[in-house]
Amino acid sequence: MGMNKTPQKALSKMLATMASPAVLFYALPWLMVLLTLGTIMQKELGLYAAQKIYFASWILWFGPLPLPGGYTTCLVITACLLAKFLAYSPWRKYQAGIILTHLSILILMIGGGVTAATQKEGFISIKEGHSGNAVSDYHARVLSITKDGEFFAEIPFEKLQQGQTLETPFTMTVESVCKNCRPVPVKDTKDRHGLAGQIALQNAPEEKENEANLSGVTFSVDGADKGQNGTYAVMEEIPHKANIEFKGEAYSFSLGRAQHVLPFEIELNDFNRDLHPGTDMARGFSSKVTVKDSGVEWPAVISMNEPLRYKGYTFYQASFAVRPDGEYSVLSVVENKGRAFPYISGVLMMAGLMLHIALRMKGRNT
Repeated sequence: MGMNKTPQKALSKMLATMASPAVLFYALPWLMVLLTLGTIMQKELGLYAAQKIYFASWILWFGPLPLPGGYTTCLVITACLLAKFLAYSPWRKYQAGIILTHLSILILMIGGGVTAATQKEGFISIKEGHSGNAVSDYHARVLSITKDGEFFAEIPFEKLQQGQTLETPFTMTVESVCKNCRPVPVKDTKDRHGLAGQIALQNAPEEKENEANLSGVTFSVDGADKGQNGTYAVMEEIPHKANIEFKGEAYSFSLGRAQHVLPFEIELNDFNRDLHPGTDMARGFSSKVTVKDSGVEWPAVISMNEPLRYKGYTFYQASFAVRPDGEYSVLSVVENKGRAFPYISGVLMMAGLMLHIALRMKGRNT
């Protein structure tokens, strides 16, 4: 009997510790500190870097000292609320409103975790009169390799390192990697091919906003067909690809943003810009689109204040681009599987507060 009670006592003690108000006493002020620091540091680091360091991290390094990051702090708060709710809630009729309110807060915290784990953000650029379904990531880049026009491999940019040998049929060695590149002309073009025969890629100071950086890779090739060996370069936003032949097969290398494909298509029918009088500055713009899904089509309008929501995706009118071949509408795309949690939490909290007030008034009248 004593052996059976020992695990129960340990579990009870652990629940009591987690449900203790002392946990929230320390965790909540620390969360406020992280929010304050992260907000202040956005000016110096940029939004993306500050969010990664202070909010979307398990550990915050203060010099050599490890401190709880945003994820760790929120997890501790959620565990505390869950232990309190399950093991120490006053399960009485007249406390139903308070219990419902506590449940709403717990659902909100869980929803935040689901959002942090599953949310994807990107953008899609569509030319007027054309369709698109490939969403580009704002931050992740990949080195894409095709063989005779077909997909061969993709390598995440952050995994590329100087001196690294890549797995290709020929010997391919990474010579340099720059997260934000500055192209400079080259004088000696011997054994340099394609883009590398015109420019060399040098490191430039990184932009505060990560999506503004233009990444690049320089690599050398050996063992390819005659005349193909030498130095190559690929850079984001530059259409020049590195083309290499090996035993009669054509390999092509390009660097760009990581993409994922939507389960439907968006066709841009018409893009409208509303300009400030007497200027070329846009004060508003909108896109008339057609959503195409499994043979079914219907029209929709996406403007700066009216997003389109469909199948868990939300499309916002982010910006536009005017290029020599026409106008492009740039739509920000957000996939958030935890989007419903704040609404559920809000409804439960309102119901809990109203029920608590009603029960209190009933108790006074009796």
